[in-house]
Amino acid sequence: MHEDVECYPCKRIEWTTYTIQRKLYERRNLLLVLMVALAAYFVTFGQPEIARRTITTFIFAAGCWIFEIFPLPITGLMIPVLLTIQGVFSPKDAFAPFSNSIIFLMIGGLVIGQSIKRHELDKWIAYNLLINSKGRVDRLVFLIMFAAAFLSMWMSNTVAIAVILPVVLSIMAAMPEELVNLRKAMLLGASISTSIGGMAMLTGSTPAMMAAALLGESRPFGFIQWAYYGLPVSLLSLIIAFFILKLTFPYPKMRLNIDSIIEQKKQIDKLTAPQIKVIAIFTGTILLWFIGGHIEKWLGMPVSISSAAIASILAVLTMFGTNLLDLKDLQSIQWELIFLVGGGILLGEAMIVSGAAGRVSNAIASFQGFAPTIFILLLLSVVSLVLTNFISNSATAAFLIPIALETTGFLGINPLPFVMAVALSATIAFITPVGVPSTALVYSTGQIPKEKLIKTGILIAIPTLFITLVVVWVLPIP
Repeated sequence: MHEDVECYPCKRIEWTTYTIQRKLYERRNLLLVLMVALAAYFVTFGQPEIARRTITTFIFAAGCWIFEIFPLPITGLMIPVLLTIQGVFSPKDAFAPFSNSIIFLMIGGLVIGQSIKRHELDKWIAYNLLINSKGRVDRLVFLIMFAAAFLSMWMSNTVAIAVILPVVLSIMAAMPEELVNLRKAMLLGASISTSIGGMAMLTGSTPAMMAAALLGESRPFGFIQWAYYGLPVSLLSLIIAFFILKLTFPYPKMRLNIDSIIEQKKQIDKLTAPQIKVIAIFTGTILLWFIGGHIEKWLGMPVSISSAAIASILAVLTMFGTNLLDLKDLQSIQWELIFLVGGGILLGEAMIVSGAAGRVSNAIASFQGFAPTIFILLLLSVVSLVLTNFISNSATAAFLIPIALETTGFLGINPLPFVMAVALSATIAFITPVGVPSTALVYSTGQIPKEKLIKTGILIAIPTLFITLVVVWVLPIP
């Protein structure tokens, strides 16, 4: 069929809201997790007591995350309590990660995501995706993927999918029902792109934030350093994912007749004043994240706004100071994610401080005697990818990033490529519905069979991992 033939008329967009179903958490596996954690404590007899207690806590937390015995953030909040009770940290040190600057960076992303939903910029995105595609379905799928990836660069994939999923469902509702493969490509494209987009920027994923928090303890590390590796990996992976989806879910070359959509968009053709303000604050915050330090040097100011955390909180204060958000909006923000990230950072620090990560790393570093360094990098990255699809990416990062740091210490090399490879691989969590909420939400729509989700995820994960390894290995260390 010729690409310019207009044979599939679109209906009017009826805005679709997607309500996240309340999850019932199972306590029946709690006893099993407790038994495994206690078994780990006794098996490690002969090791330093602090290491045994840390490993026991990690296994218990990981088990709760795997079986979702409690909500993931609540498990994160349990970690400082458990480590304090066992004497691994003092109460002050145990709760310090919850005030880490990375947490305030995350708060900025959460508030920006809420402002986009509050002022219906998601609807504006939906109309413009259709209009700018000019009805060409290939272009529409890619624009949806790009929009999902772009949003996920600046906020967690949970917030990004909450913005983009209603957009995709609304577009799907306006499309002819017989385009089944196109619908699957759009849904999976949005889900996978939130993970791939989250690789690009420091704000995009919890593994990125944990990596920054742990690396930042010994060296300057911020947006530019992360984007140096993450942005090329993300862009290349997004392009490859688009072509794999096109081959996996073939749909006819054709154009949609979007005349009714064009007429409908005319009613909201101009951005409102609040929408313009949100876009301006969003854009200004991104600029400060990247070039705030240069602006300060030029103006002779002390270091302040160049801090990503300060720039994020400035965005929050501006949103509320200009009445773009009010206190009611605070109730809709997923503050619980702070508990998840804070607990993950603390668990990573405990693995290092207790020496548990060092003992694992020593064994891994011993491979250098008969295998090249890149083999160790590959080993850690593959383990990270596999784990992140069966436990949360936060648990994966909390376990493997400290090991990567300690391994590079034994090898006497710069830790940046190793930590980046592990953190980026932990973001490739779209093979199963377990790793990240965005995949789980798309799967919960009931329109993607599990076997299709797994097959497509594997097909895209393999080249994404390859791109990650090439980029971190080939690019000179900044």
